[in-house]
Amino acid sequence: MKLLKKALLYDIANMAYLIADTGNDASHSLHRVRDICQEGNIDRVSRVLGIAYSNLLDVLRPILISLPIDENRDHSKTPHDYLFLFRRDHCHGYRLTPEVKLKIKETTHEYMVCLVLADWLDVTFPEAADVWRFRFEQALESLQILVASVAEVSSASFKRKIFPF
Repeated sequence: MKLLKKALLYDIANMAYLIADTGNDASHSLHRVRDICQEGNIDRVSRVLGIAYSNLLDVLRPILISLPIDENRDHSKTPHDYLFLFRRDHCHGYRLTPEVKLKIKETTHEYMVCLVLADWLDVTFPEAADVWRFRFEQALESLQILVASVAEVSSASFKRKIFPF
């Protein structure tokens, strides 16, 4: 599964624009919310996306193949995508149907967008930050439940013989 950084930034910018556009501030000071993906600010967004990605790797670890991480790569400066490689369906008894994979993909995307918006709004528009914090916590909880259910199915399908003969 691959999450495109371009798609994440597009959704983040769109949501920031909507938040600023629907704000009740007549002095037009909400322009800072709109500037989330502008030059200079994008570095902070990239770092928060990196934090979100590492959190997701921890949460999804039971159903992912481990990937080597290049610690020398500066993720904030390069446009890269976020890669998650699932274990094969038949290995370890996992039942990762296309529907489950799609739910994981959409929820991880939502988590990353909401985490970035919560972080940005904490600084620029604190009144709206709690909503986005709640949303990323809900997405993370949904992922944890989904991973636990997939892992539970895999452990339930494993049976060990009591006697060796």
